[in-house]
Amino acid sequence: MRMQSKQKGLTMNRYAIGTALLVMLSWGAPRAGAAGKEQRQTTWEGLSAIVGKKVRVVMPDGARIEGTATAVEVDALVVEIRKSSNKAAYPKGRFLVPRATLSAVDVDRPSFRWRIVGGVVGGGIGALLGVLSVKTGSVEAIQVVFGAGAAGVPVAGYFMGRAADRHTITYVIAP
Repeated sequence: MRMQSKQKGLTMNRYAIGTALLVMLSWGAPRAGAAGKEQRQTTWEGLSAIVGKKVRVVMPDGARIEGTATAVEVDALVVEIRKSSNKAAYPKGRFLVPRATLSAVDVDRPSFRWRIVGGVVGGGIGALLGVLSVKTGSVEAIQVVFGAGAAGVPVAGYFMGRAADRHTITYVIAP
């Protein structure tokens, strides 16, 4: 009879763990899917607002370059390339993106708020799972929950928050 009680407690604890993880995942899914994408119209002179920011540009041949916008000249946007999908045509270093070929620039605007919220909520759920496992009294349940709850759930919350913190502004340049 006592053995059945322990097995029932372990089954209930696994149910609680599964429910808590599903709640955590459903909490982050809508926010992560709504990662900020914004579009703004600007003039060539208005591009001075992106100087010093991380940018992505798709070149006319389809290659994508990423780097820091360092200046806006009369006929080109100056980008310090850090990453390129065509390293032969667009190597790392200073590059002038011709004004005639540039129609849009993506600018990343990262934040940190949802990473903090995700980590804190994940830590709270992990602590709740720890309390539930201790109440069952099963050593096996305590080990499983401490492994998943104490480390895994806060880390999962952080990464879901990181996905929600990604914001991209696309500057469409008026002719």
